[in-house]
Amino acid sequence: MSSRAATLLDRADELLSAAAGTPEPSERFHLAYLAALRGAGAVLAGAELRAVRPVRRPRTRNAWVLMARAEPGFAVWADFFADRSDTRAAIEAGVTRSVPADEASRFYDEVGRFLHEVEDYLTGADDRSGGADPRSGAGRRTA
Repeated sequence: MSSRAATLLDRADELLSAAAGTPEPSERFHLAYLAALRGAGAVLAGAELRAVRPVRRPRTRNAWVLMARAEPGFAVWADFFADRSDTRAAIEAGVTRSVPADEASRFYDEVGRFLHEVEDYLTGADDRSGGADPRSGAGRRTA
């Protein structure tokens, strides 16, 4: 695992821990989302190391699009998080402060599962041959 990927994964873990200690559901959601973004960055760093050809400069800066392109086994996760990008943007813009507690908790749990899969990918314990569907709850560990 590259030092860049390890640093990003460590930061993701710190953000997820901070989310766990936050009683406000919107803030828990927001911190968990930021943790997922760091996880995506770790996947990108890992994919860059595994690349046979030099990585071209991407046309997009969307982390979820980049992650799905770099490592197709994470495409379902990319879709899952992209579907929640509007909520994250609304929280950051101050447009909404209302995320139901159960939704924030479920999202937090999914981010934990995602980060476990990222760690497995980076350490070689996961070949990304299929990837679990975060909406199915199947084939994943709990955070």
